[in-house]
Amino acid sequence: MNIKNLKQFRELLIKNKIVVSGLECTKNNYDNDGSLIKDDLPTITTDFCEIGLHNGEIYFVFIIDSKTFSQSFFDKIKNKANVKIYGFKDFNKTLYPVNNFNFDNFLEQIQKDKYLQIQLDYKNIDEFYLFKEYSDLVRVFENSGIVVVNQLKTDSS
Repeated sequence: MNIKNLKQFRELLIKNKIVVSGLECTKNNYDNDGSLIKDDLPTITTDFCEIGLHNGEIYFVFIIDSKTFSQSFFDKIKNKANVKIYGFKDFNKTLYPVNNFNFDNFLEQIQKDKYLQIQLDYKNIDEFYLFKEYSDLVRVFENSGIVVVNQLKTDSS
């Protein structure tokens, strides 16, 4: 995946009447190991998530209201091989997947923070399949009653 793929995906979002920001380069992003990425990352933002490019992977980062997270929602996303869940304030700590995962302990832990981050990474995927994944995820979030922070409104405030 490269910047061309991200631009093509943005065009696909626009064609499907999804509001999306222009391509931006963002700073102070962290990798999957919690290390600060020194380079600016190309990103676009919808009202549902930030979509960026790092190390040849496209990622989606959703920020949700922790209190709306549920067992039924978790059951729908947990088996995606590319899902990671982080706290909002302590985003360097991966909450899922981890060894000896316990949902009740997880639920108790996420309630301590107002927001939660859910990240999904994709590599070697064409824009049309990526759009299908995006659309399916939006539907799962909405059908599960998950309250997603509109990052477009947050960014412009």
